[in-house]
Amino acid sequence: MEENKIISMVDEDGEKVDFELIEIIELDENRYALLAPIGEEDDAFVYKIEIVDGKEQYISVEDEEEFAKVLEKYESTFEQ
Repeated sequence: MEENKIISMVDEDGEKVDFELIEIIELDENRYALLAPIGEEDDAFVYKIEIVDGKEQYISVEDEEEFAKVLEKYESTFEQ
């Protein structure tokens, strides 16, 4: 049985929030993480993964077009 990967982040209020990693998506030579807050299955967020000083950083995707492309790529995996 595969364990779900949990990623902890700090929100704008300084509070720790845990997310479940749903999927890593590769698109246009970039990597994105689709994350869902623990206990909130209806919400999901897209973060661009960037490597800074050898560590992964998750950058919120604010651009609607980029966000839509990532979700489209994710949804296409179910069509195959």
